[in-house]
Amino acid sequence: MKRAFLIGAVRGVLSVFCLTSVASGSAWATPISSVLESTLSIALAQAGEATADEDNGRGDGYAYHIRYPALDSEWRELNGALHQYATIQKKDFLAAQSGVRSPNVAEYQLEMVFNVARRTDDFVSVLVNGSSYTGGAHPIPLIATFVLHTSDDKIVTIGDLFTDAGAAMKILSDESRRQLEGRFDAQLREQVGEGSALAPALKDMREWVARGTEPKAESFAAFLVDGIESKAIGLTLIFPPYQVAPYVDGAPQIEVPARLFHALLKPEYVGAFHWDTEAERTQAR
Repeated sequence: MKRAFLIGAVRGVLSVFCLTSVASGSAWATPISSVLESTLSIALAQAGEATADEDNGRGDGYAYHIRYPALDSEWRELNGALHQYATIQKKDFLAAQSGVRSPNVAEYQLEMVFNVARRTDDFVSVLVNGSSYTGGAHPIPLIATFVLHTSDDKIVTIGDLFTDAGAAMKILSDESRRQLEGRFDAQLREQVGEGSALAPALKDMREWVARGTEPKAESFAAFLVDGIESKAIGLTLIFPPYQVAPYVDGAPQIEVPARLFHALLKPEYVGAFHWDTEAERTQAR
């Protein structure tokens, strides 16, 4: 079991690193430190008791590889959701093989690796990293998350967590924009400089971020429940390529502390989250 988990954790680290790696010279390059912090948290996630399984296949001009995580047997809803997602992606990929292809086209490939990225007493968060290549300039990234509330074996979406989903999405939107704009602003100033090119670059960046962080559930569909010492402490929001930045910038992530949204949690989830009340009182002064 430990060996299977370590292999899965390493694969998760590598896949996340690949998605967040940046083309040389990108003006919005993702800091390597944030990549390492993200991948380290995944490597430290807790393993399930079951054995991980794989689905591999190869045909004329194509190949696919799907790897599922080790999950506890009682997490039936989660296991079903992962397989359903993979089945849909695999079906779409295989359907693309029926078209006419040039003999010089590279092999079509589908790669999906599911990993338990976060684990608390109340939530299990699974992240899928992968890509589908069926021709074109580059593979299409596949990024999705599945969050299980363990006590009732229920998959929860970001909106399911809150009594007032609209108000919660506004909080997540504001915090996402604050963090992402600050991150990209600093990078642009360092790489573009303070010349005439900076102002239009900043304008384009802010518009892109605003579009990708609109206060609606679809903007934050990919999320993980963060935890420390088995208690949930916040959310990690993941933005797939193109949502808030160019493709070369991978999948930016931000962390939202529970204190920002704790008052809006549904009663059944309030006790699952811990927030620093002393820090909140200090901040309010």
